[in-house]
Amino acid sequence: MGQKASTQGLHFAAEWGPHQFTYMSWPIGWRSLNSKVQSDITRVAITISQFEPVHMIVPPKHVNQAESMLRDKQIVVVPMPVDDLWARDTLPLFLSDDNKRLVGVNYNFNGWGRKQFHKNDARVASRVLDHLNMTGSRSKLVAEGGAIETDGEGTLLMTESSIVNKNRNPGMSRNEIDQIFKHELGVSKIVWIKGVKDHDITDSHIDSLARFVAPGVVMISRPFPAPADDEESQVWERQYEQAMSVLRQATDAKGRQLRITELPEPNPSKIRQLPPGDIKLCKEVGLDCKNGGLTSYINFYIVNGGIVMPEFGDLEADRHAHDIVQKAFPDRKVVAVNIDYIAMGGGGIHCATHEVPKA
Repeated sequence: MGQKASTQGLHFAAEWGPHQFTYMSWPIGWRSLNSKVQSDITRVAITISQFEPVHMIVPPKHVNQAESMLRDKQIVVVPMPVDDLWARDTLPLFLSDDNKRLVGVNYNFNGWGRKQFHKNDARVASRVLDHLNMTGSRSKLVAEGGAIETDGEGTLLMTESSIVNKNRNPGMSRNEIDQIFKHELGVSKIVWIKGVKDHDITDSHIDSLARFVAPGVVMISRPFPAPADDEESQVWERQYEQAMSVLRQATDAKGRQLRITELPEPNPSKIRQLPPGDIKLCKEVGLDCKNGGLTSYINFYIVNGGIVMPEFGDLEADRHAHDIVQKAFPDRKVVAVNIDYIAMGGGGIHCATHEVPKA
């Protein structure tokens, strides 16, 4: 993995900063649903390519198939072993050093707390750094990119549930982890939200709950009101309420009181449903495709000059979410994309992408 990066003078840029290109990964482990998920990934990649180049990491045996679907001169196929599409979590974090060079930090992906075994995804961070001939370092922590949100001005936003957790960092306190992140990423303030353990594969990543949309401004996903007899939905409603209580009182690294914008989630009864045959196929890959998967608009991706966000088929909620995101980013074009099969896998557009910033 090249030379070891220095932790001095590092800058962790916000996602709205300029990108060189976007990395994505080609899905192959969805069995009978492979073609459906690959179509979703293709749709996302082609949309992003309207704004910036895309480098698609594809297992060597699947290069021809991927190239036949990704017919876009702005999409570069990169042959490299990979297990699944979750590039946000498996690739290194990219930072710039005091010499204005990019460096990478490998956060030791372990299948979201050893819930799944991903042999190639565990190695993709170091392989990408080698491919880019980029200086890198290996973190002392286990974490995923979707668990780490920055404002680009020294502040991180994270959930305790996905990091201060014995399935990633056993025996480590929040304070210890806090100090390591500050040292490794060159930040000075971390806003911690409690999160939820053991209810989704990520243990509640921040990128499906709350995002910085500008310095001092956080957008938070507001769940659809939970029925009184739906304990699972109430879990996520309580997470939202706890997050709001933290954010209302929080300041960032610059001492600014955070401003909060809410982004309501769609009505579960109005979202698009998969065909009955595909719902049956979900059982093959261990998915419950009757619940809609991840229906959080907040899992959008900020690209050069644009925003790529999901839509779920609740037309009123989709339009309202689009308008809220457009208002937050008035100088960017907001494009909504159907990602039903990716969502059924518990992820979204942000989970499937990873920017390489300009140094």
